[in-house]
Formats: sequence, structure tokens, C-alpha cells
Amino acid sequence: MNLFYAIPNDIQLPNITIRDQEAVHITKVLRFQTGDKLHVTDGVGNLYHCEIRNIQKSVVDLFIVDKKSEERPTPFITLCIGNIKKRDRLEFAAEKATELGVDRLIIFRGDHSQKENIRKERIESTVLSAMKQSVRLYLPEVVFEDSLKSVLQHKKEGELLLMADETTDSILNMDQNENPLFIIVGPEGGFSKSERKILNENNAQRISLGNKRLRTETAAIIIVDRFKNRQ
Repeated sequence: MNLFYAIPNDIQLPNITIRDQEAVHITKVLRFQTGDKLHVTDGVGNLYHCEIRNIQKSVVDLFIVDKKSEERPTPFITLCIGNIKKRDRLEFAAEKATELGVDRLIIFRGDHSQKENIRKERIESTVLSAMKQSVRLYLPEVVFEDSLKSVLQHKKEGELLLMADETTDSILNMDQNENPLFIIVGPEGGFSKSERKILNENNAQRISLGNKRLRTETAAIIIVDRFKNRQ
């Protein structure tokens, strides 16, 4: 099933407007025509079965035939990733985390991160494409921060703070725990001493992903899969 995305503001029941590149993809690439049916999500848990009513240059007008909704899967996971020097690896991490069901993605510059520019638009585009490809109905929020300290300002009350740490052998049992998770995976150079101090002061629980050092993107994928898809 091809899944398309419309921002919530462009959904006025019983109509949906698809704009710009998404509209061009529908009409020029996939060659949908008036009267054809397709599926659209708003990224907040709703799936719309629609019929194309009108096609313009970069706008497609749809009529909603049917609507279904699903609850957000638990636990709610915020994944924080230290910036990766190679952009394709960072985009790979964002893509796979989205496919596995991460709810919020925060990318930050750690003390040991290579000072490379983060291509924010590419990350957001990757996340959107991964949501549609995996037919998920919740679009992860994407946030960019310049330090670990700034990242922790996004942590909400009740979220369990976890840090992936190769220096511990602690393994967290989440089988009976539905609490939201705030997970931090360090950059390629790991956490600095000052970052470890900050995490300790915030009562972060250290968890092990094995006795070998993993790349940032590998650790991120494993940890999301472990807690999001444990059933």
C-alpha cells in the first residue's frame, strides 16, 4: 500500500489537500488520476482512504471515503543520538529508528562529536519517507540541539532516562514497564567526563548492549528495537 502524508492543517473533513512534492509524486511519478483511490495519514494516528477529486499543478484535492485511527504504541520513546560525522550513517539511523517506531528523535552535538553540519532538511525528509514506507501512522518529532545539556531540557516528568554505556553490564527489564523512555546514545567518541557527570546528576540509568563497542547508529537501532518491539 502506498501511503501519503498531509499535514493536519490541510485536512478539513471530509476533504484533504495534498501539496507540493507529495502532490507531484502522486500525479507525475505514480500517475494517479481523478477518481483513483489512495491512503493518507496525518502523522498523528489517523489513516484516511480517499478518492482524488481534483488535480492541479502541485495540488491534489481528495475526498475522504473512510477513516481509521490507532492508538500510539507504548512505550513512548524519545531517542537522542550524538551527531555522526558521516551523514549517510546519521540518516540511516534516523530511517531505521522511525521504521522501528521511535516517537521523538533528538540529534545533538556531543563534546566528542565531529563538528560537521547537520543537514536538518535531509533528516526530516528521511524520517517522513521512513514513516510512509513502513506504513506507520505517527510521524516522529525531530529536534536538533547543540549540547547534551540542551537535550535534557526536553525530558518530561515521568520519562525514564537511560544511557547506552559500554562500561556497564546492567540490562534493564522492560517487560512489565510501560513508562515513556528518554534514551541517549552518545556520538562516535562516546560521552565526555562532563557529559557523564551531567547524566549522573540527572539519575540516568546505564544500560548495556553487549560487551563490544558499537557504532552510534547500531546502538540506536538495537536499543529502540529492544524496547519498542519487545512483545
